[in-house]
Amino acid sequence: MDTPNDFLENLPETNELLDNTLDTLTNGVDLESEAPDTNLLQKWIDVLNQTENTQPLGRKLSELNNVLTTESPDTTTIQRLLNEIADATEEFGAKVGPEGELPAQLEGLAAALRNLGVQLS
Repeated sequence: MDTPNDFLENLPETNELLDNTLDTLTNGVDLESEAPDTNLLQKWIDVLNQTENTQPLGRKLSELNNVLTTESPDTTTIQRLLNEIADATEEFGAKVGPEGELPAQLEGLAAALRNLGVQLS
């Protein structure tokens, strides 16, 4: 079974992707737009599906992507998925360990996901 560190070492672009995601979430996401930009989401799905221990999170993101691309996205479902993804992100961060900047980035990502869910209510 792959470890979180194996996943991170095999994907050097992960930090850049994480930074881009945090910037996007911090600057605001327009879920009300006619065609939400799911490109960043799809990049994460592709990355997470490469490693066994991150595939469950990849499936959650795929589920979120499917909901976001429907004609009338269900806000309650989006909120639930954002919270589940935030929980999984925190768990993954705990497995990575306290070293380096990644745990803080993952914690920030989880908080940004939860904040986005709150904004939808």
